[in-house]
Amino acid sequence: MDPINGGQARIMNSWLRRWLFTTYHKDIGLLYFVTSLWFGFIGSILALLIRTQLSVPGNTLLSPGSYDQAVTMHGLIMILWFLSPLAIGLANYFVPTQIGAADLALPRLNALGYWLYLAGGLMAALGFFMPGGNANSGWTSYAPLSSAQYSPGPGPTFAFAGLILLAVSITLGSVNFLLTIAYLRAPGMTFSKMPMFTWFIAFTMLQMLLAFPTLISALLMLMADRVIGTFYFTSSSGGALLWDQLFWFFGHPEVYVVLLPAFGVVAEILPVFSGRHLAERKVILGATALIVVPLSYLVWTHHMFITGINLSTQEVYSVSTLIISLPFDLIILAFIGTMTRGRISLKTPMLFAIGSILLFIIGGITGVFLSSFVLDVVFRGTYYVVAHFHYVMVGAAIFGLIGGIYYWLPKMTGRMYNERVGKVHFVLSFIGFNLLYFPMFFLIDMPRRYSTYPADAGWTGLNQLATVGAFIFALAQIGLVYNLVSTVRSGPIAPPNPWGAETLEWTSPVSEQPVSTGRDDNRMGGSGLWDSPLRAVLPIGTPHQNIGSSTGPILGMGAGGMPGGGTKGDYAHGAEHQSSRPVSLGLAAVVSVLGIGLLQYWYGLPVLFLGGAILAWTLVGWARDDLHGRFSIDELLGQRWPFHETVKLKLGMWIFLTTEVVVFGSILGSYLFIRSQVPYWPAPGSIHDIPLGLTNTLVLLTSSLTVVVAVHAIREGNQRLLLAGLCSTFILGAVFMGIKGSEWYQLFHLENAFNFTAGLPASVYYFTTGLHGAHVLAGMLVTLYLIKRTLNGGFSKENHFAVENFGLYWHFVDILWVFIFPLFYLI
Repeated sequence: MDPINGGQARIMNSWLRRWLFTTYHKDIGLLYFVTSLWFGFIGSILALLIRTQLSVPGNTLLSPGSYDQAVTMHGLIMILWFLSPLAIGLANYFVPTQIGAADLALPRLNALGYWLYLAGGLMAALGFFMPGGNANSGWTSYAPLSSAQYSPGPGPTFAFAGLILLAVSITLGSVNFLLTIAYLRAPGMTFSKMPMFTWFIAFTMLQMLLAFPTLISALLMLMADRVIGTFYFTSSSGGALLWDQLFWFFGHPEVYVVLLPAFGVVAEILPVFSGRHLAERKVILGATALIVVPLSYLVWTHHMFITGINLSTQEVYSVSTLIISLPFDLIILAFIGTMTRGRISLKTPMLFAIGSILLFIIGGITGVFLSSFVLDVVFRGTYYVVAHFHYVMVGAAIFGLIGGIYYWLPKMTGRMYNERVGKVHFVLSFIGFNLLYFPMFFLIDMPRRYSTYPADAGWTGLNQLATVGAFIFALAQIGLVYNLVSTVRSGPIAPPNPWGAETLEWTSPVSEQPVSTGRDDNRMGGSGLWDSPLRAVLPIGTPHQNIGSSTGPILGMGAGGMPGGGTKGDYAHGAEHQSSRPVSLGLAAVVSVLGIGLLQYWYGLPVLFLGGAILAWTLVGWARDDLHGRFSIDELLGQRWPFHETVKLKLGMWIFLTTEVVVFGSILGSYLFIRSQVPYWPAPGSIHDIPLGLTNTLVLLTSSLTVVVAVHAIREGNQRLLLAGLCSTFILGAVFMGIKGSEWYQLFHLENAFNFTAGLPASVYYFTTGLHGAHVLAGMLVTLYLIKRTLNGGFSKENHFAVENFGLYWHFVDILWVFIFPLFYLI
């Protein structure tokens, strides 16, 4: 073989393996970064189509249906697949290094989150190519417009399933980040010393942890309506209002999910380029904590002023909406105070940070008017609202995040960007954005969901201004793309800390090479395959000149460059820290969703079975990896207060169970809401067999006792009793599922079949007990893994925390049934 071609083939193979199988936090951050920019490009194309359609009266560029699809998917993509993931990319890259951690607490879970994010986005985009097109019910997916009756075809089903994958990805990521920040801070990195970006990411992840499970619940119910014919959101007994309640309980906190990471970036940039410390740091943190919990969860009903809620409720939520603006006032005043009397340097990152503040002020002031339920009725369906939320969710967020890109680009690449191009990028973006959205404040009589308008409506001039602004803003982003590409390829060498910043990420060298593992992944000379993680995104065939301050890992330093932070030097992201399981699970998700969306066709079920087979194969492989210790990272000693007595995975399980509480709280809350709306409900005992349900309850509660026996046994080092407890738990779980299956069978074969489509009582019963049963089944699969590990001698008196974690999960599942049984059988 030609040695040159052979070398190229090895490089490409190594490049593919790295980016498909990586679990390293900087690699995952770059994957999020690049992928979010691609989704941003797709969302921008849709935005330009929308603005072109509205540039002249009576335009026929887009049909009404195509226009609705463009508006719907533009909103979903830009909010959920562009803005938040862009922030997650920066957080992946820099949060561990800011707190002195080697990586996120659960690297494979981090990689899985990315692949589920990508899988969800691909499914959402695939809907455009399906018969009937994509989702067209608006980014809020209001019911019943999102039902199969009004949005038929596989396209919307793919979009909603993609949203579920995205929401699961974000929920897993929030667990991972919170666990990392709580548990893996380096020695001396107390909460009081944590950088502001990390603080704001922690707030964002807490917001995600509490908000996205509600969206998951709502989307699962919507999918059940579309796929198996339940009646959650198609019923005339409050179905549409139920969706509003669930969606906006998620949707309003989502505003802050998008905004807070940008504020974290701004809080990093302002002190550096003002030459003074951040003003009122504690005030900013306290105000942000108030926003996240509880205020953001006390205002969602202000989105529902026109749904017929009573006057007293409108007054309460009007006041709460005004109150939540006060913490933001404090944050903005602190930002302005930081710049006061400072030696301001108007570099590109600072310009975008100032732009973020200015745009947020405009969006915030105009939002105060919407807190009035009187004015809200007038403005609700107009372009005034469009302008307001774009200034807050897009303007303030994207300007702040772009500022972060410029701020950290020298750290990511080891090279400086073109300052002149960066400033031109800012000026054109700021002009274009304001020209695009400010005219919309005056379109208060133009309905925002119309695809066209008559020439005599008086809206043409303002729409044309907005369209010109849209193209200016879009074309301005060429400056960002140019700076990214030119900096990576040929930018001048950057100093180790070009801004003189004081946070920890600037103390480590730029160059981080993959450590040689003897597996042919680092054989291109002394400088390795890549000079920096960002440069490695491109599969370049020849080695580059080393630009970092070292040619390998950070020598003599702990994790992330923190002295004393680790035991083996810098974290190695070579083959021993690669895993094929996350990408395989992403593939299983894609294939399974394809099968679900295509169930109306004969080939849908085989595709679904294929997805299930890939899922099963991957889960078995993941378990086998753990049994044989094929993927492990060192536990580093660090600052763990107040969790220094808690094992990492146990803390992670508690955080995860918080999301489960929200999921089932939303589902059981929906059940209670439906019961309050439906005038007739079957009497206890008329449908469900109470003695059978009581028997199943006793079976499941007994299984909790066997889990207690297993945990107590291994704490004492009794392997035999541990095995007996686990086997008994599995058997009792199987008995529970068998009884539940037989009950379903009997209900399906009643004279008046009580099946999925038999009305609201049947819908909520099968969905709730089915989802609970899926959790029981998942617990049984984990039990099999624990039994196998016990037989292999994998547990001891000192090492048994996996059993304890399983016990927490199983007890939670049993407690759920304690609520489900009386609600469905006795009331």
